Amino acid sequence: MSTKKKILFVIHRLEVGGAEKSFVSLLNALPLEQFDVYVKAQKPNGMFRKYVPECADVSELPNDYICMAERITGRNFWRHVTLRTLLLKVMCIICCTLRGKDSKRRMNREQYYNEFWKKHFRDVPGHYDVVVSYMDCVNHYVIDHVDADRKILWCHNDYNKLDYVADYDRPYYGKAYRICTISEICRQSLVENFPEYKDKFEVVENISSSRMIESQAEMLDEINAADDGFLEDSRFKIVSLGRLTEQKGFDYAVDAAKIMKERGLSFCWYILGIGYSENDLKNQARRNDVTDVIKFVGVRANPYPYIKRADLFVIPSRFEGKSIALDEAKILCKPIVATKYPSVSDALEDGKNGVLVNMDARSIADGIQALYGDEAKRNALREYLKNDNCSNEEEVVNKFMSLV
Repeated sequence: MSTKKKILFVIHRLEVGGAEKSFVSLLNALPLEQFDVYVKAQKPNGMFRKYVPECADVSELPNDYICMAERITGRNFWRHVTLRTLLLKVMCIICCTLRGKDSKRRMNREQYYNEFWKKHFRDVPGHYDVVVSYMDCVNHYVIDHVDADRKILWCHNDYNKLDYVADYDRPYYGKAYRICTISEICRQSLVENFPEYKDKFEVVENISSSRMIESQAEMLDEINAADDGFLEDSRFKIVSLGRLTEQKGFDYAVDAAKIMKERGLSFCWYILGIGYSENDLKNQARRNDVTDVIKFVGVRANPYPYIKRADLFVIPSRFEGKSIALDEAKILCKPIVATKYPSVSDALEDGKNGVLVNMDARSIADGIQALYGDEAKRNALREYLKNDNCSNEEEVVNKFMSLV
């Protein structure tokens, strides 16, 4: 009989994303010989599945949870649907659409879905010593439907920037052993909303492993096969990385590209990622006549060769918890321009290891142009980063081990 601790990680998917990347990096850094490791996901077979250690037992969450979480038009919904879950889904959509102001004050859409479905969910089978809900969206499910001695939740963003209603989450946070978040600003946001639980909040940063990142930056198979013109492009190359959503601010990037093109700069801005804003952003690029200088190249399982071979890395976000992409660019000693989102000061000091700009297209264009025309400044940023230990692997592993 195994004397190892049984630890279950629950995550919504193993597809592209900063939190997902942080999750597989954490798994690979942990002393897994001390645990029996289980991973359950809504979508377990995404891009990052191949990076999950072989010793981990990976499986899907129960069908009813998947049907709740997936869009009714999605292929994954119809792969798992039954007559019962189809009826529940339709009823939930109708009730959520028709609910009144009082209901909306008490819970947002995601919280309402949980409230509607929770009495219909099946529990995850078995008992665990520790369960870790690695994403905000599965926190409710883990509290209600997993049997474990210790439950650890995660909040991967500034709670004040999310659409959650704190009063709904309060009893769930009360049942957790710890609630982890990824920066001190994010912890302060949680304390502000849940002062009674301030002793439960722990900062466990997204893991950034210099060993893994530097190694993968030299793996060129994917970038060679991509045929996106990046390696052959002789212009000043800008790279950004992230989901194509409003939070990431790529609409600012498209407008900034127009300003820089009008100023006569010779550049191309490569944006790696997918998301619900993709069509809107491409249409915006066409309207701005910048499709020749800004390219949406889609997802890359290994973005590090792009970052390493870029002249500049840009983060135009409206808000972040703690940007994994920023830490990765620092590890690869890349000059960085970032907007002044609330938590950016945790990672960048203006003029020392990056350049901070106001959150608008003209300021972003000005910040990029200042470095475009100043190779000495770019070199100074690189030299500073070379002497700055940006890897936090050991620290994060120690913190996590103390929790479990």
